[in-house]
Amino acid sequence: MSRNGDKAKTYAKERGIPKWYDDAQELIDDEEVNAVYIATPPSSHATYAIMSMKAGKPVYIEKPMAVTYEECCRINRISKETGVPCFVAYYRRYLPYFLKVKSLVEEGYIGNIINIQIRFAQPPRDLDHNKENLPWRVQPDIAGGGYFYDLAPHQIDLLQEIFGCILEASGYKSNRGGLYPAEDTLSACFQFDSGLVGSGSWCFVAHESAREDRIEIIGDKGMICFSVFTYDPIALHTERGREE
Repeated sequence: MSRNGDKAKTYAKERGIPKWYDDAQELIDDEEVNAVYIATPPSSHATYAIMSMKAGKPVYIEKPMAVTYEECCRINRISKETGVPCFVAYYRRYLPYFLKVKSLVEEGYIGNIINIQIRFAQPPRDLDHNKENLPWRVQPDIAGGGYFYDLAPHQIDLLQEIFGCILEASGYKSNRGGLYPAEDTLSACFQFDSGLVGSGSWCFVAHESAREDRIEIIGDKGMICFSVFTYDPIALHTERGREE
């Protein structure tokens, strides 16, 4: 599937693929299509998801689910009305690395959980400096926001998989680097349905010396530290010291 029919035709021919499309509705309506995987930029997620569910095709959407809360609610509503399932691609929760973090929490290695802290910082990418051809991920009209929209959903999803739903959240956003239209620096506080509270900070225009990918789960008997994207060794801190 490509909006450019010539590109779709050439790609299919070179790889021996019998069918190609330049119209999403035609693809969705094809009787041989059982489900639809949506990996387009977020601005079209809601449109294609709703088209697919109305056609009776289960949907698997890359995160973020959509660009606004209202669009997410509409997707959920259409799924309920049609009875067609819709899934968001939060696959990391089932990777062995994160299953280990979850098991350490559930088996009580750090006792009662007191607080959660997220810290993420990285320097601008080379493409972020090209104002004539910025990545779509930092164009709010396409992505909904900046790199926060692209990366933070994985972090938040992992925490909700372990600790339950976040019921309340508030925060601040700012553009400190001035490289692109989207926000590049954010801070937030959130509370889970259990009463557990947490906070996070994200900066996508930091100096290299500040680069960080770290989540701390703080308990009354210790702390678990891990990363989401760099897969640093999981660190367990207890009265016995640090273990990896």
